[in-house]
Amino acid sequence: MLHFAPSTAVFRAQLEQLWRVTAPGGTLFTRLASSEGLGHAAHWLGDRRAALPDGSQRYLVDAPFLRRETERLGARLADPLK
Repeated sequence: MLHFAPSTAVFRAQLEQLWRVTAPGGTLFTRLASSEGLGHAAHWLGDRRAALPDGSQRYLVDAPFLRRETERLGARLADPLK
């Protein structure tokens, strides 16, 4: 659901709520749409939103953004963005 966020503010609010309900020491597993490997295939709409070749629109993260958001929550990545 995070890749359907209409803006960074909504993405952060959703992520914060998911993290808030994760048990201390627990694992939050998310599947995100990312700009990694898309090259010029995405048509950027603004605020990390893009129209993709399959006709869908997604909120796309990249590795630096994901790293910053993880640090902001006081969390750590279990795996790098792929």
